[in-house]
Amino acid sequence: MKKRNFLASLLICGLIVSAPAVAQDFKPMKLKVASNYPATSLFSRVQQHYFDQVTKKTDGKVTFEWFYGGVLLKATDIFPGISRNVVDIGFSVPAAFNPREYPISDITLPFVTENPGAASMAFRDWYNTSPAVQNEFKKNDVHMLLTLPAAENVLWSMKKINTAADLKGMRIRTLLGPAEVLTALGATAVTVPYTDAIDLLSRGGVDAISTTPFEQGVIDGLPNMVNHLSNAARMGIFATVVTGINLKKWNSFPKPLQDIFTSSANDALMFYVSEQSKEADKSVDILLKSTKVQVSTLDDAEAKRWRDATNEAVLKKYLDKAARNGANGQQLVDSYIALVRKYEKEYPYVTGIDRFLAKQGK
Repeated sequence: MKKRNFLASLLICGLIVSAPAVAQDFKPMKLKVASNYPATSLFSRVQQHYFDQVTKKTDGKVTFEWFYGGVLLKATDIFPGISRNVVDIGFSVPAAFNPREYPISDITLPFVTENPGAASMAFRDWYNTSPAVQNEFKKNDVHMLLTLPAAENVLWSMKKINTAADLKGMRIRTLLGPAEVLTALGATAVTVPYTDAIDLLSRGGVDAISTTPFEQGVIDGLPNMVNHLSNAARMGIFATVVTGINLKKWNSFPKPLQDIFTSSANDALMFYVSEQSKEADKSVDILLKSTKVQVSTLDDAEAKRWRDATNEAVLKKYLDKAARNGANGQQLVDSYIALVRKYEKEYPYVTGIDRFLAKQGK
């Protein structure tokens, strides 16, 4: 009786708590992770940080086997591979590489935001509060763990782009929303993987490369290959890298382990916000040393002309996709944009090109 009363007293005082995740309760497991991104990419480094936290919080019970750079599955096979349980976890851009299976997830429309941190948090909350989006993943036997929107879109070109008229006849490597904008303005979209585009550019197969984050292009050496870099009318965030796990595997986890994956994902998101900003600064320093490329921005009036000429068609395409899949597209767009605006206020961001121009002027 005394022992029972003592335990009751401890519970009342809050000295005995139910641990949300007790490592010794978990079965040891090694999960296969695949991606088309190389191990050195920012996206891969964030995943490493993410899953290192999971391993740490489970006292080493949950570990991971990595397959980077498409060695196990190519970009188009990552998410189908998760669905078929070829791998347990994968990260890629399903809206770009598997658009038939993930049409609603293509919410990172042009001209919404240039802020990758705000877009990351907005997409996370949007997924968690949108049954239509969750169902899109569920019907493909995938549960979303983490999303990392790529930094703002830019345009690397051989000739300077002053107005939309300069785009006519240009062959531009581009995908997703930027492809819809650029083709509507007269360019020809060349939808090849980014690495293939660099080779095409060197051989004159394309005139420009778009749908590429600012820092990725800088680090990959594009300042030494092209003559001009533009902010592309501030199209902004154009894609999100999604980390997914096989749904049956996810459902087999005990709730405390699911909680560890979820809390670690939120930590990884904040890590990404910090690391992406550092990488943008690093890229600015590299770009300042370039003697070949000229960096410019379109004036506000011209950028507005690009938006006004293309926004309606781009939005209609998304709304039509959502409707074909039984979803209210306008509601999805409105809720995502509202979340973006909320997080833009909390996490202000300066684009890579704006950082460059500010530092160049000093």
